[in-house]
Amino acid sequence: MSNEPVDEMQSQVVSAPLVVTAMVVHQPGSWFDEVLAGLAGQDYSNISNVFFLTTTFSDSGVDTSEANLLSIRITDTLPNAVVRIVEGNPGFGRLINELQRVVEGDGGLFCIMHDDVVLNPNTVRTLVQELFISNAAVVGPKLLQWEKTTILQSVGFGIDRCGEIDVFIEQNERDQEQHDSVRDVFFVSSACMLVRSDLFRELNGFNQDILFFGEDLDFCWRAHLSGARVLVAPTAVARHLNSFETRSPHLVSRASVARNRARTVATLTSRWRLPFVWLQMLLTSAIEIILGVFTGTFRESLASFRSTVALVVDASYIWRTRRQVRLLRRVAASEIAKLQVKGSARLTRFIRRRRALASREIASLVETKKRWKQSSTRTAGTTLLVVTVLILLGSREIITDSSRVVGEMLPFENGSVSTSSIWTNFLSGWWSSGFGEASANPTGLGLIALASFVLFGNLALLQTLMIVGSLFIGLIGMWRLCGAFANTRVRLGAAVVYVALPLSFNAISHGRFSALICIAAAPWLFDILNRYQDGVDQGLVRRTQLVAGLLLILGLVFAFTPSIAILFLVIICLWVFASFLGGVSARKLLTTSLVGLTGLVGSVFINLPWSMHFVSSNWWQLLAGDQGVADRKIGLGSLARLDLGNTRGGFLVLAIYFCVVCALIVADSWRRLWAIRAAVLVVFGLLFVVLDDQGELPFALPEPSVMLTLVACGLALAVATCLSVFAETNMSRTSDWRRSLSLLVPISIALTIAPTLLGVTDGRWSQPETLVPQLLEQLPDNPKEGNYRTLYLGDRDLLPVATNSVTAEISYGVADDGAVNFSSYWAPQETTMNLAAQRALNSLVSNDTIRIGRAISPLAIRYLVVPLGDSASTTATNLVESLSNQLDLRRIYFARDLVIFENVSWLPIVSVLSEESSVASEQASDIALTSQELKSTTPMLVDENFVAAKRVSSRFSGGTVHVAVPFDSRWHLMVDDAQLSPRVAFGSSTAFDAPIAGVVSLQYQTSPLRYLYLILQASVWLCLLMLAANFSRFRGRIRQIEAKRVTLVADSSRPEQKIDMASR
Repeated sequence: MSNEPVDEMQSQVVSAPLVVTAMVVHQPGSWFDEVLAGLAGQDYSNISNVFFLTTTFSDSGVDTSEANLLSIRITDTLPNAVVRIVEGNPGFGRLINELQRVVEGDGGLFCIMHDDVVLNPNTVRTLVQELFISNAAVVGPKLLQWEKTTILQSVGFGIDRCGEIDVFIEQNERDQEQHDSVRDVFFVSSACMLVRSDLFRELNGFNQDILFFGEDLDFCWRAHLSGARVLVAPTAVARHLNSFETRSPHLVSRASVARNRARTVATLTSRWRLPFVWLQMLLTSAIEIILGVFTGTFRESLASFRSTVALVVDASYIWRTRRQVRLLRRVAASEIAKLQVKGSARLTRFIRRRRALASREIASLVETKKRWKQSSTRTAGTTLLVVTVLILLGSREIITDSSRVVGEMLPFENGSVSTSSIWTNFLSGWWSSGFGEASANPTGLGLIALASFVLFGNLALLQTLMIVGSLFIGLIGMWRLCGAFANTRVRLGAAVVYVALPLSFNAISHGRFSALICIAAAPWLFDILNRYQDGVDQGLVRRTQLVAGLLLILGLVFAFTPSIAILFLVIICLWVFASFLGGVSARKLLTTSLVGLTGLVGSVFINLPWSMHFVSSNWWQLLAGDQGVADRKIGLGSLARLDLGNTRGGFLVLAIYFCVVCALIVADSWRRLWAIRAAVLVVFGLLFVVLDDQGELPFALPEPSVMLTLVACGLALAVATCLSVFAETNMSRTSDWRRSLSLLVPISIALTIAPTLLGVTDGRWSQPETLVPQLLEQLPDNPKEGNYRTLYLGDRDLLPVATNSVTAEISYGVADDGAVNFSSYWAPQETTMNLAAQRALNSLVSNDTIRIGRAISPLAIRYLVVPLGDSASTTATNLVESLSNQLDLRRIYFARDLVIFENVSWLPIVSVLSEESSVASEQASDIALTSQELKSTTPMLVDENFVAAKRVSSRFSGGTVHVAVPFDSRWHLMVDDAQLSPRVAFGSSTAFDAPIAGVVSLQYQTSPLRYLYLILQASVWLCLLMLAANFSRFRGRIRQIEAKRVTLVADSSRPEQKIDMASR
């Protein structure tokens, strides 16, 4: 036999180019021995191996013990291997790029590999042969699954214009050599790819900004741009475990994968195509979010959408990277487009997946963990969609026709109210609600003005969003709070129960807007306390973000309902107490308490200067509000049902208390803490509300709807605890007494939700049809007799304005003429005119006067309105009788639910007093007021604006001008060019003595300090918003990521080795 063929083969072996395999090894398992054996068994002789071993960090520094043992394993199998130990794990691409330093010279090949890939003996040789035969620059093998070597994992990839990947194969497709033809692909997996070393150096290796996942697409795309060819050689075979994501989940996230893909598309797509591609990505990802609810891919779709939008933030980075890539472009954009998949790769992938699921073999995989997660996500998405539809159906008439004017839900868009008038009112130094006061206007006015500006002045839409949106905010907040249970179904169950409890819908029914926003905010407050308590040792930036978020939420709610301060104080106490019972360390409890108190004080601070209104000896009652009165006698049954009136089948809600007991029984390990928290919130929340309801507490609490938020949160957490136990036993397929007991939980949840489902049919959550403001439409607006005020008197729950207490059962509120609007939601409560009204009404209630009309005439009160409700109480009947006995009141309307009296002795808000009344105005006694009738000769400045914003002027012939507002020296009366200063009239209001005639206008001079305070307040809110949003996380996106040098761990026993391609 001739030896010529043998000699020829030996010659070819000697002349074969050097192949350097490069592998990053990160915490491998026992399977790594197979990987090493595969490398050692290659039949390609001119091969060298380079390994980069990652390490971990400990308190003493870099821990190289595992890396040293791994290095011994490698050198035992591959004695000539080059092993480098690096600090930490700086990223796959960055480590592979180190080949350019380890290997010197050109003319060879790099075989880049993952540490969980086993090569067949002929894989490298086959790849090299195909690279030269096909004149390619990048070649990849056919990858099979690790355990099931007959199942295909990859035969190369294609992409569409948006960077979506087409895998070319169906899920779990068998390898029957149907893909064994060599073909061009857009990219091959970095799990194993053979690359020409000169091209690798020309492209400067992998993109160092891509740490994990996506580096192969970016590299191969750049290779295409440089004119290189990328193909797959299916006759070269390797097995891939693909276990990095499970080994190191903290290094991989959906967001990073989506971000890498979006950045790659943005930096490598031609500039003329990029705008259209970006719009297509945006539209496609938005549609996929909706579809993802039903397909179980919602989170992936959301990550894709966010990464696409974030390209705007990445603009500077993308611009710099495109300038670098521009030097490599040698192929026209149209040629690159031909290599991409036509249409949508995601749609193609979806069709393949659905077809695979139809097969019997794939259907058997339904029980795998991945399928369970997808099913869980799909169930959550479908349920949330159903809940959303039910909420919208139950609120349909509120959405289409706005809320009825009931309780605190006063119309945002009524009368002359507009965005500009709200803003003008907010900037003014005069608080115009009620009788008015020289102080800062509520922060809520400014927030509403800003929000309406965003909505192009649509105030009605803003009100609807605040009412209906509060339900969704509470739902999302409870979802976040239950994130500690790490189970989608558990979080969903607790969130649905929270929003389905009657509390929110009762608040809408009774018009308790303050209660509604407290219910929406409470889960978010609990969530921040929990996150801070669990992450005491986390970084300063994260802790600052949580505190800023807490301040913003509390400050925002405080701007509309100060009672949140009392509620949050109770939340802090109960949370710390429950955590103490659950075994949380004292250090964490102390820190949580300090953070909570910081948020409480900060919420008052960021509402300055308006919050100075609460600096009073009566500060607690001002915070609790006039609704915060004790001794309501509602009863334990109604309070426990969270039902204060209009809920059909409300008794079914009591079934949910079973979950509280069940949670305490079945909870184990870390769940026991949550069970204790739930029980404490429910028990003590109910205890406080019941004691307050019976008048047994020495202090007032906010209205029951606000305080019952504690109970609602506790019930939802109890449900989450029970569902978590049930989910765990279901997943583990264990059957014990805990699982049996938890089977009753769905029944209690169903019973609890039933009353809310019945309420959906109403369309307004049972808001009453007959309302006080509707009955008041007969009262004149801006009459020629002069502007006036209306005094609302009676049960505080029936009054459509902010109220002050007269007795425990009677309150009053004041509003200017015209339709009531949301500005009456706030009102000063301790002005001199309020005190005068209080004295007069106390005399009325105690039947000490028959001339109350004269007593309140300087207050410009023309009408007194007494709402009676569905059935008049004894107190209301006695009140109407007392009013009927007054000699200066005339009853002009009487009905079953409303009585209106007119004060025949009233004075207009701005008027010229008669000579006798002018003399009487200099006296301050109540006796002087009731002893003679006050009269005005001429009403003045009659228009639809509040007093401090009068835009009209009147001709004046001299006399005393009376203005029914509390005295303040910044009021000025302009008579032609003369400016007159005010004096106190009737001991509480304001008068100007003007002996000259001319054209009169009224002005209030706002202090320049007011504008300075507003600028400071806006700056504080803006700083908190930036801290809460943590814009520092965008620094790495906005600035160019620095080229970080990989740090090697020095080892004197192992000199630094290099490979010279020229010598091989």
